[in-house]
This record gives sequence, C-alpha cells and structure tokens, in this order.
Amino acid sequence: MYTVHELAEILSLHPKTVQRFLREGKIKATKIGREWRVQKEDLRDFAHAELSALPADEPRATTRLADRVQVTAVIELDEGHSSEVSRISNSLIAALNSKDPRFGEARYDLVYHPEVRKARFVISGTPLLIRTILELVDVLLQQDEPSAEG
Repeated sequence: MYTVHELAEILSLHPKTVQRFLREGKIKATKIGREWRVQKEDLRDFAHAELSALPADEPRATTRLADRVQVTAVIELDEGHSSEVSRISNSLIAALNSKDPRFGEARYDLVYHPEVRKARFVISGTPLLIRTILELVDVLLQQDEPSAEG
C-alpha cells in the first residue's frame, strides 16, 4: 500500500494534489486513521485511466504509421578509391532518380574523406526504399567479387 507522499513521488504530483484526487474519488483509497492508503492495483487503474484519456486538443495521426516511418541506412566504404566511390554513388543516384513513386521521398548524402580514403553514403526514405537500395548495393558488391575461375 502506498502513502500520499509515495504516490506524489510516483506520479510527480504535489502531495496536496494527490490528497484532492483521493477526496474526489479519482484514486480509489482507504483511510486508515488520519492517513490515506492506496493499493497497487488502484494506482494501476488510475494510471491506466489517465494515460488512455487523450486530451481533446491532442491531434491524432491522420495517416498510417507505415506512411510516417522513415529509415536511414549508412553504407561505409573503407579504403575506397575515388573511382569506386563514384561508381557506387552514381548507381545510388540513378536508382533514386528512377525510383517507383510509391517509395516516397528520399534523401541521399555522400561524405568522402580523400585523406583516409573513406566514403559514407547516407540514404533516408521509406523502409521499402531502403530495402531496395540495400539490395542494389548487394548486387553491386557481388559484381565486384573476383571470379572463382582461374
């Protein structure tokens, strides 16, 4: 069982506010002598009721979650020569410029550090777009593997 002061700390409320809630019956409680006591289940019921009641002025999402999610992929290339970086970057740009409209908006950034020959390709977009781009990168990497013949 919780005291008023324990509830105030748990709920981040002033103790007088907790006492008012108890008197008004917002939080179910038992009075033992001169002090209120609240059972764990009653606190849980109060907390669930408070969390489930959205204020009228809080806007609800009008679009599907899937339409609001953006994913970012970072592809790093160590010891990348400028020709490799250009080839991968050009392939990514071509894919993004010719993408299916259902992929939505996309963002592409390239950061290249020639002094350490390190490139970072950053692509942001819908999960479907990022999956497709990563599949393209996989194809590009497979094309670059030395053949097993010879």
